[in-house]
Amino acid sequence: MFVTSCEAQTVDAMHRYPFEQLSEDAKRTLVLAQEEAELARRGYIGTEHLLLGMLRLGSGSAHRALANLNVEAASVRKMIDAALAHAKHPAAPQVVPTARVKRVIEIAFDGSRRMRAQQVESGHLLIGLAKEGEGIACLVLQDLGIGVERVAAEVEHELAALSHGPRKATKSQLDNPPPHIQALQDKLASVRFALKHAVEAKDTEHAVRLGYEENKLEKELDEARQKWLDSLG
Repeated sequence: MFVTSCEAQTVDAMHRYPFEQLSEDAKRTLVLAQEEAELARRGYIGTEHLLLGMLRLGSGSAHRALANLNVEAASVRKMIDAALAHAKHPAAPQVVPTARVKRVIEIAFDGSRRMRAQQVESGHLLIGLAKEGEGIACLVLQDLGIGVERVAAEVEHELAALSHGPRKATKSQLDNPPPHIQALQDKLASVRFALKHAVEAKDTEHAVRLGYEENKLEKELDEARQKWLDSLG
């Protein structure tokens, strides 16, 4: 993962920027960026992979800022694929961050210090992507009509909210979960209904299968609900 296999290379290049100062969301962004690079079979971790990692986070200042700016993962992925359609995929024993990614991290650390933040948040990395100016991630944001000023404003808003503690979900929000959570709830209710009738009919084999399905859905629903509640905070 990025924070293990690539940490030494990044720290060697930037002695002033220790990874322990990164927040969990920022570290997770880097881990997801490496996953994106590996899935794309690239020989490097580029700024585009950082952006995709932020969109996959599900929580954190970068993810919420991008959501506020109406940046969608599917659209970004298509734009990146189009930009890299004719690029070669060099083979490499392990993917490593590009100089531009290291520059993004440098900008993020500098910005965190200027804001007198206790940690480098994923939002600082997002500002770094926009300020770096030449990477694919920056070009994608520009193509979407999103410049440095808009990115910085949204991130600063989210970081200010973070400093005041998590927001509590309203009753209206809790009563109206996102469609994917509602779908899981409906599916779980259906499985439980079928399980009840299988037990009553003494259909043990069917009841066991439904029991496994119920446990699986409960876990998926709990994880999805927690991620949703985290995004509200």
